[in-house]
Amino acid sequence: MSRFIDIAGNLLPEGASVEDISAPDGARLRAAFFPAEHARGTVVLVTGWSEFIEKYFETVRDLQARNLNVAMMDWRGQGLSDRDSARAMKWSGYFETLKEDLRHFTEHHVKPRFAAPYILMTHSMGGLPGLMLLAEGYEGFSRAVLCAPMTRLFPELQNKVIAFAASAACAFGFANTETARSRDHSEAFEGNIFTSDKTRHARFRDLKLAAPEAASTTPTYGWVKAAMMDSANIHAPGALAGIKVPVLIISAGNEQQIDGADHAIIAASSDKISQQVIPGALHEIMMERDAIRALYFKAFDDFVAPVLQVDSR
Repeated sequence: MSRFIDIAGNLLPEGASVEDISAPDGARLRAAFFPAEHARGTVVLVTGWSEFIEKYFETVRDLQARNLNVAMMDWRGQGLSDRDSARAMKWSGYFETLKEDLRHFTEHHVKPRFAAPYILMTHSMGGLPGLMLLAEGYEGFSRAVLCAPMTRLFPELQNKVIAFAASAACAFGFANTETARSRDHSEAFEGNIFTSDKTRHARFRDLKLAAPEAASTTPTYGWVKAAMMDSANIHAPGALAGIKVPVLIISAGNEQQIDGADHAIIAASSDKISQQVIPGALHEIMMERDAIRALYFKAFDDFVAPVLQVDSR
């Protein structure tokens, strides 16, 4: 039975509920739903690599204060969702599977529960399956806001070298083997490349200590191969031509986790995509200090305002 991870200082949003749902292939996914009073719309909020629902409680409350319902799920392979299916497939087609999980979650679990308009909000890794879904012409969302999306992990030349190495490792049977471990920037605040806010950094560290089974450490060679392949696919000529709804990429001005320079390339590839850079922000913009988060939500508010229902209070 699903549960929320509870720690001091991470207030549960009003009306929160958590449950297990089934993905299209039957895999168990953990989902959470957060209703808002006098709702003007619904945000489908999906996380990045190694994250899980509870990390975003503060963001959920910010969205509820805007009279927006929020729906979330833990991606398969991380959080408290099923992990066996990702390992069984050796991560092959992983992001394609996430794309279909997102579609299914939105159509079969969010829409029957919460009213339109629907807005997609992603962070980091979640931006890749989100873009893949939108590129297929999916119109289930009225707007999409991609926070520091993982459109490319590294600059192009480095990407090619690492993609070759990951493919070779998978060919030799190491798809489920973790890559060489690097520093976990969620463990110690000093020198981390995620956030300049000490309190928010500590909150996620404490969440992982409270539920180590929900944490992820190092990606596998199979995950890296899948990420590289689908990142390359969205850069192919015309790959994003099918996008039919407006998309806003919000980039971190001090990005050090992924190739932030690639966001301008992605934005230039479609007249449906725009970009805004938040000066001084590290990768986890929604977990940054208040002044940076305010800029993020100003960009979000301005972008989604045209589609939100008028508050009838």
